Amino acid sequence: MTPAGRIARVLVEVEPYHLDRVFDYVVPDDLAGDVRAGSRVEVVFGGRKRRGVVTELAATSEVAPAKLQPVKRVLGPYAWMRPEDLELARWAGERFAAPVADVVRHALPNRTVDVERRAEAAGWFPPGAATRPRSDPEPSAAVLAAGWEVYGERGSVLLAAVRRGGGSYYWRPLPGEDVGARLAELVQLTLANDRDVLVVVPDPASPAADAVVAAAGDLAVDARGGPSPRRTYGMWLQARCGHARVVVGERGVGLWPLEHLGLAVVVDEANPALKERRSPRHHAREVVLERARRSGAVGLLVGTVPSAPAWRLLTERRLEPVTAPRDLERDRAPVIRVDTGEGRVRTRLSPDGTDAIRRAVRRGDYGVVLAARKGEGRALVCSACGHRLRCPVCDSSLSRRGGADRRVHCHACGWASPGRPQCAGCGGERFVPLAAGAEQLGAELSRTFPDVPVAVLEGYAQPAPPPPAVLVMTRGSVLDAPPGPVGAVLLPDIDGQLRRPALDAAEDTLRLSMQLAGWTVAGRDDAGRGVRGSDRERAALVVVQTREPDHAVVQALVRWDPGGFWRTEAAARAELRFPPAAHAIRIDLAGPVDDVVSGLRAALPAGDDVLGPLPAGARATVLVRTDDRAASLAAMADVRRAWSKAGLDVRVDVDPVDVG
Repeated sequence: MTPAGRIARVLVEVEPYHLDRVFDYVVPDDLAGDVRAGSRVEVVFGGRKRRGVVTELAATSEVAPAKLQPVKRVLGPYAWMRPEDLELARWAGERFAAPVADVVRHALPNRTVDVERRAEAAGWFPPGAATRPRSDPEPSAAVLAAGWEVYGERGSVLLAAVRRGGGSYYWRPLPGEDVGARLAELVQLTLANDRDVLVVVPDPASPAADAVVAAAGDLAVDARGGPSPRRTYGMWLQARCGHARVVVGERGVGLWPLEHLGLAVVVDEANPALKERRSPRHHAREVVLERARRSGAVGLLVGTVPSAPAWRLLTERRLEPVTAPRDLERDRAPVIRVDTGEGRVRTRLSPDGTDAIRRAVRRGDYGVVLAARKGEGRALVCSACGHRLRCPVCDSSLSRRGGADRRVHCHACGWASPGRPQCAGCGGERFVPLAAGAEQLGAELSRTFPDVPVAVLEGYAQPAPPPPAVLVMTRGSVLDAPPGPVGAVLLPDIDGQLRRPALDAAEDTLRLSMQLAGWTVAGRDDAGRGVRGSDRERAALVVVQTREPDHAVVQALVRWDPGGFWRTEAAARAELRFPPAAHAIRIDLAGPVDDVVSGLRAALPAGDDVLGPLPAGARATVLVRTDDRAASLAAMADVRRAWSKAGLDVRVDVDPVDVG
């Protein structure tokens, strides 16, 4: 050990995996009073100026004094990351197989000095400068009972936990429930007990988030929608200084600091939008639950159909369910009709579905049609009989890659047909995409309903015209509350959604279907009951078009039974060793694919399965199935460092939702 004066150990914000460690720098005398653990600093690394975070201060270094470089600048006169924030960043890096520097870059905004000056003039900067803002008293017992007594003892347990803090819960709202109002009550209850709130939503137009922001008033910052860097830094700084006590936003705010976290909520936890697509490729659900656990706060997931990881946590009793009695759920469920098209020519929009939409707009309501995607689906069906092309290895849907190649391929396991395929049902050789795009459905509906607006909503925050109207929606426009009264929902492409090449295709299809179906009872007197079947003109109806009425997803939708779906689906996936029975790790790679894959196979523990490589454009994809995720990631660490040093572009995604 060589004495080197005062040493700052800095986590430098650089990308290569093999540089994921701290580096020692000398703290100059003129900065000695400003550098502390958690400071963000500017240093020279590899001949370039880089930002970094000081993880600790030390008196000595193992690096020779002549080789130590000085800290160049301190970015802000305060600690950007507290010890608990640094520990959470380290946990996230390990959990999602990413450099901790990637987590830090994701968690910290760019500094704007003028924002700090204005905050200091207002009296709430730097941290600790202002008195903690107070909130209103908690909601009355009558208000809480009116909203939560339908959830019985489990609802009471959740309310008690929010008052005192601690515990992890999964809330499944009743069909038609006002999720925003219930969350607003929990937020007010938390604030009244002098604790702070984090609410993560998958989309910026979330009505539930609107309700939370309105309930918290001046105590909240609303970071939805990608505000400007200046505004983002201002809101982040309010949270860091304790000036804001409620943070609402999309997946990125899961790592924002709060002084005394008491409640951390993820709305629609199974929504794929909550999964980060760039390193550290974390999921907000896992980060928020871990953060709540470390803070002694309540972690609350909200959803109708649990994701595979959430279902595993429920079965392992690491999440407590908050649900209404089963008979009450069935009583509140929407009216659902399955249309197989048996005995008539298959049409894109069935007569029953079209009639339901027509009755809805006549009543002055919305009629909603869910499109599988913007364009056309990849899954192929026989144009003559509608039989789906199935992979003989894994039963996934088959598709074409385009060009002159007439063969069909499986995006899940890589199987390719030896020649031109034939339909197993009728022997036909002509195949078409199973799903129609939103624009195509919108054009067809405009011709069918020329007297009412037909709006194609293909993304977040697109306004719907006032009712009566027909809304053609894609997954990105399905929010946690309807835009108004919904008299009919038509699901014409549920088969296409089920056959997407994604690990979460089944539960995601059921989640979207149940969310939209619940719109038909939202806001109606007595949850829309008392009209099913007896009054065809008054009943709000959900029509499901499918050629597979016995599919577990269709049956769970009709029975309004997501638990039943998972009990069946989890058993089937256990045989295939897919989540939730096992863990999945996706690895995207470029370069010498065979060498990388052989190195990976050699490094992984015995018992791990490696599927692939599957071609994905200029890259290739490998899927690892493992029973011990942590052991597999630890075994991969050395080979990943070697890949990084060699300059290979290898990306790791833990708990992926896509497989191709």
